[in-house]
Amino acid sequence: MRGGILTITRPGFTPRSRRKAVSLTRVAAIAATTLAIAASCATVDTAVVAEPGATFSLPVGATAAVSGNSARITFNRVTSDSRCPIDVVCVWAGDAPIELTIAREGSTEARTLSLIAPKNEVVVGDLRIRFVGLTPAAKQSEPPATRAYVAHLVVTPL
Repeated sequence: MRGGILTITRPGFTPRSRRKAVSLTRVAAIAATTLAIAASCATVDTAVVAEPGATFSLPVGATAAVSGNSARITFNRVTSDSRCPIDVVCVWAGDAPIELTIAREGSTEARTLSLIAPKNEVVVGDLRIRFVGLTPAAKQSEPPATRAYVAHLVVTPL
């Protein structure tokens, strides 16, 4: 009984008005799901622009486009972090090598740079890339896996 009116339906039969409501709800759900999937798969180029001679910051997983050059530098990962934690007294400062991918004119090279000279620079084509710092600073109470690393680099043309 609906609204004081007795409705008789056959088993497996849905009144037309309920079918429209269900199908519109289903279509809206499918559309929302499709939109969410498409948005998560979309790639938005949010590259950092690296000006020659100036220090720039590059978060892990991000790419920098070198101004006036076709080169693109991607910060892949920190290979290890043995830097002395800021809340500890150490004899040695430690190191935190990073892995970069340098793409230029159809070729791609993976390079590892260290915080310690002379392994803190690499020459690729007509560019010198220098690794000058890594944040955040290490803390004894914080495992390296939880850090949102940002590499600080300088690119200079040769």
